[in-house]
Amino acid sequence: MRSYRKICAYAALVAALWLTGCAATAPKQQTDAILPEIDVVQVKENSEEALKVAQETKLDAEVLNNKLTEVDNKLVSLSEDVSSVSTAKIEEIENRLALLVEAFKDLQAQVTALQNAPVARAAVAPATSARKGPATFSPASATTLLGGNSEYEAYQTALRTFNSRNYEQALKLFSDIVKQYPTGSYADNSWYWSGECCYSQGDYAKAVAMFQKVFDFKNSSKADDAELKIGMSYMKMGQIALAKTEFKNLIDRYPASEYVPRAQKFLSELK
Repeated sequence: MRSYRKICAYAALVAALWLTGCAATAPKQQTDAILPEIDVVQVKENSEEALKVAQETKLDAEVLNNKLTEVDNKLVSLSEDVSSVSTAKIEEIENRLALLVEAFKDLQAQVTALQNAPVARAAVAPATSARKGPATFSPASATTLLGGNSEYEAYQTALRTFNSRNYEQALKLFSDIVKQYPTGSYADNSWYWSGECCYSQGDYAKAVAMFQKVFDFKNSSKADDAELKIGMSYMKMGQIALAKTEFKNLIDRYPASEYVPRAQKFLSELK
């Protein structure tokens, strides 16, 4: 009887151990079924490729950063160059440009005078016209058409002197013209350029007086020019209210003038 009990107990122990082993094996098999198989070699290759791309990206970023730094340095240098250009230099360039415009206008007036000259003044004596050969044009004949007197020659000499920046001598020459030919063809222009001589020498009060003489000539082509330079002269003397008045007069009296934008610019700066 006792032996039978031992056998039963042994059988029960074996069964329990078997069941425990089966229970432990089942989760392991289930876990192995859920987790995929990992390719260690492929993971390593992918990691190396990712590292290589990251390093190349870093190099590209460094190159771009260097280029940005170079551009920034160039911008700083350009800014310094621009700031080194003084206001006086800019004004000088603007004035020289305005003077070139005036010289061009004078040339246009001379060409117009040539085109409108009566044919009779260009005609020669019948005996001369009978000569063989084509008609020719020469500077001497142009001077004859422009008036045939020394006023034109004196005016051209004064302009050349002014353009050479010999303002003192140019002023003397223009003054001589207005004294000798007070109502001549170039009197209003000579008064204007006399003002430019004084302006260039820094004598702004005298320049104003010279520019104002232009208004004594009805329909002078230099009227709007003189108005502008009177305003600029007052600016130089610190008389802002008078300067603003002259610029407003220019805009109101000569709305088609090429100097209206400059007058508007000065007015905006004087506010």
